[in-house]
Amino acid sequence: MKVSGVHPRTRRGLARDLLREGVVMRRRQRASSRGFSLIESMVVVLIIAVLATLAVYGVRKYMMAAKTSEPIEIINSIRAAEESYKDETFAYLPITGGVTGTYPFTNAAGTQNQKMPWDKGNASVFGEWNQLGVRPSTMVQFGYGCAAGKGVGVPQKADLGIANNLNYPTTFPDWYVVRAIADRDGNGTYAYFVGSNFTDGIYSENESE
Repeated sequence: MKVSGVHPRTRRGLARDLLREGVVMRRRQRASSRGFSLIESMVVVLIIAVLATLAVYGVRKYMMAAKTSEPIEIINSIRAAEESYKDETFAYLPITGGVTGTYPFTNAAGTQNQKMPWDKGNASVFGEWNQLGVRPSTMVQFGYGCAAGKGVGVPQKADLGIANNLNYPTTFPDWYVVRAIADRDGNGTYAYFVGSNFTDGIYSENESE
């Protein structure tokens, strides 16, 4: 076919361009028709697996934080209240039921997969918590007990019902120990959180149950 009015060199250039464009188009069509290669598919699967792992880790971390936030927050509130009470009275305040108390529940079994308003527990024990200045505004799932004294009587692991020795002294001039306990899923295994004036930390056992 003859193209009039176009220089021969220009015609050859146009032919090359058209030929090159046709080759590129055919390659693209073949690439689109063959789909993903094995390596490309493996890379996609790997990326999805990594994202899924990160998502599971994030959910577990959130659930763990949600499970432990209540006892940690309330134990720290009790500790602050005990120190404030001692500043005024020169002694820590023991709460009825001692360290094995499960307020506002009547017993540890009551903590199975349910929550209870703080002010709905035993009235006399509520009065003592109120005297201490501990008044959580939300419903709680853990039961709380607080023992305090002078000299002897410091609770040890057997008194607390926990597996590990916390190395508390057996005698101490002024002391308090507070324990939180709950069976959140009703499987018979209890989670424990323990705080005291012997350490700034809070001991936990079975915290993820």
